[in-house]
Amino acid sequence: MSESKIKNLKTKLGKAIRKSYELPLWKWLIVCFIISLVEVLFLEILGRRSLLSPFVFIFHNPLVFLYNILIIYFTLSISLLFKRRGFAMGLISMLWIAVGFINFVLLGYRITPFSAIDFIMFSDVLSMFNIYFNFIQRTAIILGIILFIIIIVVAFLKTPKLKGKVNYVQGSIVVLVMFTLVYLMTFLALESSLISDKFTNLGTAYKSYGFVYCFSNSVIDQGISKPDGYSEEAIENIESDVAETQKDYEKIKNSKKTVYTKLYKRTPHIIVVQLESFIDINRVKGVHTDKEAIPNFKKYQEIYPSGFLTVPAIGAGTANSEFEILTGMKSKIFGAGEYPYKTILTTTPCESMAQLLRANDYGTHAIHNNKAKFYSRDITYANLGFQTFTSLEYMQKFNRTLTGWAKDDCLPDEIINCLDYDENPDFVFTISVQGHGRYPKTELKSIEHVKVTLDSGDEELTNQFGYFVNQCYEMDQMIANLKEKLDARGEDYILLLYGDHIPSLTFEEDQFIKGSQTQTEYVIISNYVTGLRDKDMYAYEMSDYLLRSLGYPTGIMQDIHQTYYDKNDTYKFDNAVHQMQYDMLYGDKYIYNHITPYEKADMRLGLYDIKIKDVEYNSSTGSIVIRGENFTQFSNILINDERIPTTFVDNETIMIIPDEVSKPPQEGDTFVIAQIDKDKHELSRSEEFVYTEEK
Repeated sequence: MSESKIKNLKTKLGKAIRKSYELPLWKWLIVCFIISLVEVLFLEILGRRSLLSPFVFIFHNPLVFLYNILIIYFTLSISLLFKRRGFAMGLISMLWIAVGFINFVLLGYRITPFSAIDFIMFSDVLSMFNIYFNFIQRTAIILGIILFIIIIVVAFLKTPKLKGKVNYVQGSIVVLVMFTLVYLMTFLALESSLISDKFTNLGTAYKSYGFVYCFSNSVIDQGISKPDGYSEEAIENIESDVAETQKDYEKIKNSKKTVYTKLYKRTPHIIVVQLESFIDINRVKGVHTDKEAIPNFKKYQEIYPSGFLTVPAIGAGTANSEFEILTGMKSKIFGAGEYPYKTILTTTPCESMAQLLRANDYGTHAIHNNKAKFYSRDITYANLGFQTFTSLEYMQKFNRTLTGWAKDDCLPDEIINCLDYDENPDFVFTISVQGHGRYPKTELKSIEHVKVTLDSGDEELTNQFGYFVNQCYEMDQMIANLKEKLDARGEDYILLLYGDHIPSLTFEEDQFIKGSQTQTEYVIISNYVTGLRDKDMYAYEMSDYLLRSLGYPTGIMQDIHQTYYDKNDTYKFDNAVHQMQYDMLYGDKYIYNHITPYEKADMRLGLYDIKIKDVEYNSSTGSIVIRGENFTQFSNILINDERIPTTFVDNETIMIIPDEVSKPPQEGDTFVIAQIDKDKHELSRSEEFVYTEEK
């Protein structure tokens, strides 16, 4: 295109924008409506990754589609309050397109659509950037962001201003009318069940109610809404129901007519291992293996109590599965797509299995072979009552998959280290990561222990399933190794194993032969008779099931399960859970007599202190060698608080190579070892070591 044509195009575009400013209000509103309609349609195409599906959605849900249009219409109407009306409208439209495009990209790598909580998760997303995207994709994303910023800046500079004064009264009336209309439609749609603000499954909600509404709801809906009828009296009524049930429970327990009867006075070690994306692939129709992919887990299911575990996530959401297991709370009561680990639990101590067991003289330990800051676990675990947290940065030995995740074969030794930490019985909560996506499409990228074939013959999908199944096979080997180590100790133990959610792979709705997409499997292994039986359950039931089997005092949430859920009184159960979770985390804490009985634990990262014993300067090589204890690959040397590039040798030796030594250490220099994660966050540091020159 010639320079003159480009100039003419700019001139015509500028005239069109200026002319639009002169349109009467009613015509401007029609333009806004047309833009809103087109934009909603485009966002649905992106969100459904299909050209046809949005029209099926419109045909079946025309009122919901109109409601989504009105939400964007309301946001575009705000442009009437600006002198650069065209720029404001363009910016708002581009922001909607941007979040729609982000959703489109994310759905290529996970099942859960984009929601407001992902902004809070931004630092965690960046840490996985290299795993999920190759170099070309990363470059394209960065260039796209730069281009987006350039377009906004240029548009701001070039877009003409409105001649004369902005009619703020007229604009405000339009915005107020649109807001009122959206508010009324929201109320009527909720009352008529046309839409819902309780998303049992985020992916299904986006498909049923549209991207614009669901994303907007995730922005507004955070935390737990105040339940209807919340008051001190309502909490006292629930407490009274619980007290009556507990009296009945004690009678049954003492008569030895329940599986919860404590046969012996025992204080076993309690080990929980949440297995990343772990499922029995035999449940999936159209996927075949040449041998059993998880032979040990299947064998344990036949011997020990087991069943389906209904989890609050599909394809992602690890933190919400562990939240429900630990607390007995329902994560779905929180905002759409919310992770309590990233919101309320970063500041508020919370009742949990760790808090309850710590009160019964248990040592409480958390383990995760991924970075400590993922899902803010370095903060949240302290509020859940864990005394130690061993993340990847504190593990001395681990291997990685070809896609970059730490393998789970390091976990048995880390668990045994926690059990050896002191003489007390221990509660060890372990989160694995090996089975994590992204699952490679182009090649297997894994040792082929199990050969996988698909009825569809899709080569890319076969590679993805093949990689996933072979990671499960190795995780299953880890399980057997862990059980062998626990048996060898000769101490009482209970080992809970379960998958956190199904993998982020493409599944059809009817592809599961057994169970559903929201269910994984669990098994409770022990080296003594527990009296437990096979039972399908929700993740939030598990803490009640385990604690009662041990005869330990339970918490408020566990008592609510016993009072309402076991009696199949769904309405009272849901109401009591909502009331109590709100009261405990956001309300007036009536159940605690207005005080918080749980405190943030003085949690340490890593089991053992990292220490410097000696600093030696080798004048012949020009290197500095630091000797000490418990060094890892994430140990970094700080000299006088300046971070120096560090070479890891072994758990007792790290060094600064000659190329990084600018000058020999001086008398009085201070040396510190800091644990630095791959995103350059400092997690902890050792005590200072003051250098003394040898005489």
